[in-house]
Amino acid sequence: MRSLMFVFMLACNSVFAAPKVLFMVSDGFYAPEYYEPLKIFKKAGFTITTAAKYNSSVRPDRRQVDQYPSVNPDITFDKVVASKYDAIVFAGGNGAWEDFFPNENVHKLLTHFMTEGKVTALLCSSTGLLGVANNLSGSGKPIAVGRKATGYKRVKGLLVELGKVEYFSGESGKPFVIVDQNLITGRDPLSSKLFGETVVKVIKAR
Repeated sequence: MRSLMFVFMLACNSVFAAPKVLFMVSDGFYAPEYYEPLKIFKKAGFTITTAAKYNSSVRPDRRQVDQYPSVNPDITFDKVVASKYDAIVFAGGNGAWEDFFPNENVHKLLTHFMTEGKVTALLCSSTGLLGVANNLSGSGKPIAVGRKATGYKRVKGLLVELGKVEYFSGESGKPFVIVDQNLITGRDPLSSKLFGETVVKVIKAR
């Protein structure tokens, strides 16, 4: 009887295992775009692993250092084993231009999640990765051709010209998030809360 109970408990733990989310941050990340979704993910019971380019403290945008703490990553981009995670989430911020866009390890991770049909969520400036991943020179094959997406206005050119996505801007002054199958994109910092809530909803529905 005790052995049967043990097997039953193992089965339950397997069925109700917390989704594992890989949260990507860059140096100079826009703080609400990390902390707002993080709070929502934790409340949902997700297991979060934060990844960064280097194994050192990651600072938020300089305008926010007095309001938000730095982040101590759990792992570096080059050490991530993508198959261990159910979803990948990218916070935005100016650091995306240096830590995300030219980084081959980031490109490989994003490509894995997109091609495997796993939940792939990008917010604000990080959405530009849909244009430059494996296509930084403009002569590669974009990973989200024809998909519906939104993103920060300053990366719209990357999305449309390089990424060949169908871009939507939403209504100015209101949060805006688009879901296209496994792909979730949020437009700007104002969309951080809705973005986090949408990621949770999509993951739970899968």
